[in-house]
Amino acid sequence: MPIRWIAVSLFLLCAGCAPVVVGTGATGVYKSASDERTFGNQVDDVTLTARVKAALAECREVPTFSVDVDTIEGVVTLTGMVDNDGVVRNVEAVVRKVSGVRGVNNLLQVGPTSIGQAFDDKVVGIKVKSELIGSPDVDALHIDVDVNNGVVVLTGVLETAAMRDEAVRLADRLVGVKRVVNNLVVK
Repeated sequence: MPIRWIAVSLFLLCAGCAPVVVGTGATGVYKSASDERTFGNQVDDVTLTARVKAALAECREVPTFSVDVDTIEGVVTLTGMVDNDGVVRNVEAVVRKVSGVRGVNNLLQVGPTSIGQAFDDKVVGIKVKSELIGSPDVDALHIDVDVNNGVVVLTGVLETAAMRDEAVRLADRLVGVKRVVNNLVVK
């Protein structure tokens, strides 16, 4: 009897996982297929992001886990919190040396981040993403949302300027958002 119960439980558990796995894969395929960049440019940007992260990981002066890296058409955007201006300069110098980097948008902020602030930033990020997803006028799947000390950075490629402007407007009106940095590209 216990073996049958275990088998049934495993079957139900695995059967419940299938839609999640398939759904996640389908979302990735949709996101890639509907991105305004060519597939080749998408691959180039992902590869460049990986090379930048690897270069940052090799540098002792750079707190790798404090820096978020996004790349669109060879332009690398850096967001996150670091200890001082020297670290900001070091991170940018490391990134600029990576082959293929066409430009650096350095949005790193200097200062401490408490556990409470980090939690608040996560909540703000969820609220922003929820607003974007809930809007029929914004393609939220193509927008990356980063939040540091209440500063929201929107990064991605969208079809129209109206979509970009609506995304910024939606994020800017939320409680907890100090300002919005628009890093959205229209194609």
